[in-house]
Amino acid sequence: MRKSIMINDQGFEERLHGDYRFPFEVSKDSLSEYEQGFFECHWHPEVEFTVVLKGAMLYQVNDTVYELSEGSGLFANANSLHSARAYDNGRDCTYIAVIFNPVLVFGHERSAIEEKYVKTITEAPHLASMLLTPESAWQKQAIRLLMEIHQQNEQRGVCYELLIKSKLCELWALLFQGFQDSSPRIQPGATRSVLRVKQALQFIHSHYENKLTLEEIAAACNLSKSECSRFFKKMIRQSPFEYLLHYRIQKSLPLLLDPDANITEVSEQVGFASVSYYAEIFRRYMKCSPTEYRKQHKK
Repeated sequence: MRKSIMINDQGFEERLHGDYRFPFEVSKDSLSEYEQGFFECHWHPEVEFTVVLKGAMLYQVNDTVYELSEGSGLFANANSLHSARAYDNGRDCTYIAVIFNPVLVFGHERSAIEEKYVKTITEAPHLASMLLTPESAWQKQAIRLLMEIHQQNEQRGVCYELLIKSKLCELWALLFQGFQDSSPRIQPGATRSVLRVKQALQFIHSHYENKLTLEEIAAACNLSKSECSRFFKKMIRQSPFEYLLHYRIQKSLPLLLDPDANITEVSEQVGFASVSYYAEIFRRYMKCSPTEYRKQHKK
């Protein structure tokens, strides 16, 4: 079965990255493994580092789009909106993602490390992301550390958690020092627009089963209809209505895996007025019918 990022009503990714004992996850993925060949816009409280191993991708964080090629990487800050798609639709992209809660670095709340080194990054209003390239000495070292972290996790030798934590602390020190020397990556005002889009997304996620209008979505985030549409196009690369349709289709996928579920009932549960319109939109996004999807994913 292909991957998809399940998003809750608040817009957070539902899946935990690691667990309470060790809130860390590293994976090697390809965009082709995801439904539709990309992962959709979402956010989570953990920070995320990405390194491209093969191919290229367009990685968007809030309103900034990065072209990541082989050997380059990216830091996406906690709670930033992010998504990715292939740079060239005809080529796949393989990458490593390292996701962790910064508590692994600072240990406990209100520690000197949290106050001095972690919050200055995770709560920086003008640091949603940072490009990592081999041309920069410290960024090259950061990319090397990310590869070593992936290797340690794959091997899982004696004390691998300690070794990973040690490398995460070293990685954070590089990031902190690099941040001090870098210029702001987000223009003033971006924080407000990100907040508004998140509010709109949360409204859609909580009410997608109902008939929604652009006016209602815009009102939920205190924007005019034109502003709401403009912010969505800039950060989500879809109109509010296009995002709503896509989200409804995504929410219908797990329902279709129930062999006893009636497709008409599934379409109604996710907010479609008719099963024919549901089938039309489903084929547009999934390149197959709901019935074909069910057969392809039959257990």
